[in-house]
Amino acid sequence: MVELFREPQIDWIKSKKAFISVTILLMIIGALSVQFRGFKLGVDFSGGTLMTVRFKEVPSLNQIRSVLGEAGINTTSVVLQPITNRPNELIIRTPQSEKGEAERRVDEDKRTIIRALQKLNPAGGDIALGKANINTIDAEGIEQELRQNDPLGIKNQFFGSTHPYRQVGDQIVGARDSQLKGFAPDMNFVQALTLTAQNYPEFDQNKVKAEINNRFFAGKIDLNLISTGEIESALIRINPLNNNDVNAYSAAAKAITKYRTDRSGVINSLEEIQTQDVSADLLAKMAPYFTTGGWSVVSADIVGPQVGADLQSRAIYVTLAALAGMLIYIAFRFEWIYGVAAVLAVFHDVMITLGLFSLFGWDIDLTVVAALLTLVGYSMNDTIVIFDRIRENLRVRRRESLAQITNDAINQTLSRTIITSGLTFLSVVAIVIFGGDVLRGFGLALTIGIIIGTYSSIAVASPIMLWWEYYTNRSKQAAAASSRAARAI
Repeated sequence: MVELFREPQIDWIKSKKAFISVTILLMIIGALSVQFRGFKLGVDFSGGTLMTVRFKEVPSLNQIRSVLGEAGINTTSVVLQPITNRPNELIIRTPQSEKGEAERRVDEDKRTIIRALQKLNPAGGDIALGKANINTIDAEGIEQELRQNDPLGIKNQFFGSTHPYRQVGDQIVGARDSQLKGFAPDMNFVQALTLTAQNYPEFDQNKVKAEINNRFFAGKIDLNLISTGEIESALIRINPLNNNDVNAYSAAAKAITKYRTDRSGVINSLEEIQTQDVSADLLAKMAPYFTTGGWSVVSADIVGPQVGADLQSRAIYVTLAALAGMLIYIAFRFEWIYGVAAVLAVFHDVMITLGLFSLFGWDIDLTVVAALLTLVGYSMNDTIVIFDRIRENLRVRRRESLAQITNDAINQTLSRTIITSGLTFLSVVAIVIFGGDVLRGFGLALTIGIIIGTYSSIAVASPIMLWWEYYTNRSKQAAAASSRAARAI
């Protein structure tokens, strides 16, 4: 093995009081931060919505926060995080909503964010704020929208036939697709309809129409916000070429979404899409019905409060189980005090890492938990290497003091420790710098953990083991002295 240090003679044990003092100070700082600042839990644990949005041109963060606030989102808890290596992308993190049923609320939060951002589109404006486009929704979607506020107050009543809100959705979509040829220029057509619901005599169409106007607007279909299937469905029902060529429209829909993907999720204008399957003639005839908004959703992660709480408890159990398993292993491999010292050192590493995450307000999510579990194994392995060398030295140097043997063991494994920790440190620093926002928490946890873990293997685990050995030896000597005194009497 490459030796960075040839026979180092550093007296580590002499500085054990200074090491323990630093350890106690770091743990106190971390504990105070956790007590007064708490942890900034990611969406994985706290529940909420984490959405990555790509813009043609990113508006100001104040403007984004403003439209989110107008949509009823509590902006004091909203986190807007630009992505450094992708300047046109932004991460939007919103907390779990506090209204409605949990199962529906999660999906509603996602829709609320998307609809709030519609105001940032030039053709959006106030009319689209917080509303769904009647031209991009189906009957089931209308039913779910009406169930949210439940204008008729029917809640979860059982209906032998189709639910009244689904019947309303079928009638509106039917009128849009037949009377208006798949596209409504405004919402006036809903007011002209006679909405009915079979097997529900209490049905009040005025209340339903008022709710429809509150939750929907009629506008051009945004190609940056709909899927391939939705584009295909819209083209088939609108039939801009008047030829009912389903295959051509299917191929055009696939070509449009492929082009959007190649453009990192955002199409700048209809004219630029022209490909083999999307002719200039088709694009010209799509113009009255389709548009390209200023942004698109790259990804959206949604976690409900119950799922978040379950993940949080499982993360704690997994970490404790890992520590318990290692304690048992080392107790069998060495002595139980070695296992206790190693587990306390690893526990110290985890606590200090979490304390720094609390102090600096970094998000704790599942990737951070994965990093902590990796740290547990890494730090434990480093400690075992030193303990194994101590055990080897004890076999051949029985007359020397345990402190000297421990000191020599640390020095003998120092080159190995520096090389292993140094290379691993360079790898995780690369993750922090180049891994992007998704892996930043993982990289930060391991970067801190490797430094603290290497330190604890030398400055925490060994002194704890030595302290216990000194304590037990003094107890044995005191007991032997008492026994000799008693025999002398």
